Amino acid sequence: MSVFELIRVAWNMLKLHKLRAFLTMLGVIIGVMSVTMIVMVSNGFKSFLTGEFERLGSDTIFVMWQGAFESRADQSSEIEGLKLEDQQMILDRCPSVDLASSFVMQGTQKATYLDNSISDADITGVDQYAAVLNKIEVTSGRHVDDTDVLNRSNVCVIGKEIGEKLFDGADPLGKLITIPGATLEVVGVMEEFEMMGQSNKRDVWIPITTVQDKITGSDMVSMITMRPNEGYKVNETMDEVWEVLMEKSNNKKVYRIDSRESILGVFNAILGGAGAVLAGIAALSLLVGGIGIMNIMLVSVTERTREIGLRKAVGARRGAVLFQFLVEAALLSMIGGLIGMSIAYGFGQLVTLITKQLKFMGDSGMPMVFPITAAIYSCMFSALIGIVFGMYPAMRASALSPIEALRTE
Repeated sequence: MSVFELIRVAWNMLKLHKLRAFLTMLGVIIGVMSVTMIVMVSNGFKSFLTGEFERLGSDTIFVMWQGAFESRADQSSEIEGLKLEDQQMILDRCPSVDLASSFVMQGTQKATYLDNSISDADITGVDQYAAVLNKIEVTSGRHVDDTDVLNRSNVCVIGKEIGEKLFDGADPLGKLITIPGATLEVVGVMEEFEMMGQSNKRDVWIPITTVQDKITGSDMVSMITMRPNEGYKVNETMDEVWEVLMEKSNNKKVYRIDSRESILGVFNAILGGAGAVLAGIAALSLLVGGIGIMNIMLVSVTERTREIGLRKAVGARRGAVLFQFLVEAALLSMIGGLIGMSIAYGFGQLVTLITKQLKFMGDSGMPMVFPITAAIYSCMFSALIGIVFGMYPAMRASALSPIEALRTE
């Protein structure tokens, strides 16, 4: 018989014992569904993280002073920390750097307006390039500009929640808020941004020079951020900046440099590794399904002994009988794989819809992209499982003597 004829015969045998066939396929269905779902969840998280990092700028580079990590800092260095002069040095000596911005992190402090107050306002000193590098817009007013930085102006840009709690829904622009050490005029309200549970809703951005002059009393900065010029890769720019910093410190490793791209790579590697391990564990159920297929094919061989004897008596070769049972086992397993993929696809669409309605992980919800390649591989693997575990029953069927088979009651 041709392959198509063998598939037709195998399909008829499945239809003849529908419930038994379904129960046999159940292990394969669960296995393929589990593997596909795990890959979908892993890819969904990767897609979400990539989108979030791209919103902020995945090519952003960070420079910090290792004094914040004293156990790793070289204490013999005379350098005490980062300064605005270091930012200018990097811009002057690193042609691969397009834009740089410094920050002073002051942590959470109390902010008040008349009788209203908020105890955990996140105070940060920024320059005129902070909003550009972090791709954060304002819903009203403006951001800190170069004039504010130059004049050490007592102005601030606030997050959405700061405005709601201090001003009770009134327009905050032009009003004065007080923090320890300064009274500031609100000149802008930031567009809300949230990433991995962290948001800017309670941020208060102040000109970096104002923070240094009136709050910290120090010319140190917490961090310098930058982005590469067009045509330069992130790693190339990081290497160039590192060389300049090492030259300044006489090769003392008192600086730490990183990028959002490398952080994203670490997250994706962790998600990929965890997904692979979980998918491997889930794939064990395919082996259970394979054992079920072997069991039912042995039963099928026993039930169809006379049919096998009759086929061999009229000239069917051993290879033909072997191939017939292998096709049946593979078809049984492949149909189970297709059902498993279909269930996984439907469940993924449901998860995306629910998370979108709940606005979990953003307005777009959890992006459960169906992994076509992984699904095809899972289906092929399930067919292979059917062939491997169907081999022994098929060999047993093909080895039957036609005389003994025809005498079987």
